[in-house]
Amino acid sequence: MNARDLVTQRIVSQTHRFPELELAPIDIAGLDARDGALAAAIDHQIMRRWLTLVAVVESRLTRRWDQVEPRLQGALLVGAAQLLFFDRLPDHAVINEAVEWAKRNVRPKAGAMVNAVLRKVAALRGDVAPSNGQHRAAFAADELPLEDGRVRKLTEPVFDSDPIRRLAQQTSHAEPLISRWLAGFGKDRASALALHSLVHSPIIVQSIDPKVIESFELQPHDEAGFFVFRGDRSALLKLLYEAPRAMVQDPASAAPVLATAGLKPRPKTIVDVCAGMGTKTRQLAELHADARIIATDIDEGRLAVLRQQFAEHPRVKIVEYGRLREFDNQADVLLFDVPCSNTGVLARRVEAKYRFDAESLKSLTDLQRQIIADSIPLLAHSGRLVYSTCSIEAAENERQTEWIGKWHRMAAVQQRSRLPAGLPGEPAASYHDGGYFSILERRR
Repeated sequence: MNARDLVTQRIVSQTHRFPELELAPIDIAGLDARDGALAAAIDHQIMRRWLTLVAVVESRLTRRWDQVEPRLQGALLVGAAQLLFFDRLPDHAVINEAVEWAKRNVRPKAGAMVNAVLRKVAALRGDVAPSNGQHRAAFAADELPLEDGRVRKLTEPVFDSDPIRRLAQQTSHAEPLISRWLAGFGKDRASALALHSLVHSPIIVQSIDPKVIESFELQPHDEAGFFVFRGDRSALLKLLYEAPRAMVQDPASAAPVLATAGLKPRPKTIVDVCAGMGTKTRQLAELHADARIIATDIDEGRLAVLRQQFAEHPRVKIVEYGRLREFDNQADVLLFDVPCSNTGVLARRVEAKYRFDAESLKSLTDLQRQIIADSIPLLAHSGRLVYSTCSIEAAENERQTEWIGKWHRMAAVQQRSRLPAGLPGEPAASYHDGGYFSILERRR
């Protein structure tokens, strides 16, 4: 199986799941390095621009996209992604392989349909205008924004005449999300947020020894104490081995824990209720060197990762979620890094762009409140509650802080909402995710 066959098989499976896409990276075992890199790049591009590709391909079809069978959808997505977003792949090779795949895996006559549609997609490509460094709030129906800040001109308009739907198609977002941003942030900011998700998010590290910075040629981030890493996975593993205190962490993700640095009195017991893969748990342990850290997660897979990661840590105790109440009234700091819509990290969590709607948001805010209500007895009388998300939605952020204050008799002593930064074509050092945190204490 070659790279295109492998990625087409993967995308066909994803069409059955959309918008609940499989998050694991494509398995490229068995391919050589070049084919593996191509398969991963195509897969990544389709995930990032799924709805854009659907809009373009559907404009060349004689029927609606949802009337096309999944195997043909997969072949068309893979072919169109290469034609529109990969400059160095010959058209004839891309189209011929898609045609042959359709003949083998759908039916012989399916090849003719794939051939006709992909040739029409290729004919849409016009010139690519260089980036002038200026952010645009809107694009015409015959313009395709690219992730490096350039814009591809199409030979005819294919995107919708309605400005909300057009921006959703051009940047590959669910329409309800674009509508919500337009209402909450205005046209310019909503467009910037949509374009931000097209950026290939950089690897950002913190807590780095100066000697390591020099040896790995790390680029200083715009935010002090953070650095952009540009190497491959093996180089990153080498860095983390040589600098065991270093963490891969965006400034927005680090902010909630960093905000606890000056708490007085210094916390003796910290409980991390939604520890996930343990990044904030590690950060808490580094920042509060005298504190006992109790961490858990309700997901069994993540809990197993936590156990492995902190197996030998003298101050971090991993417990089952159901055992948390054994620590009632003991938490000097109670951290809730709750599950959320991920709208502040869509450049990293591209699949979250597709599943956002009012119903899913309501379900998440209900879950967040339930997690807090179930775990707030852990808080010591004079303890502080830290609430954080990687969302930019007020319903998950400021409104939840207000709810905690009202129903749990607490007051916010600090809170910060941060929109993501970094547009296509801008330096990696200016990139950061979006997110929110608040610190609350009991009313006196």
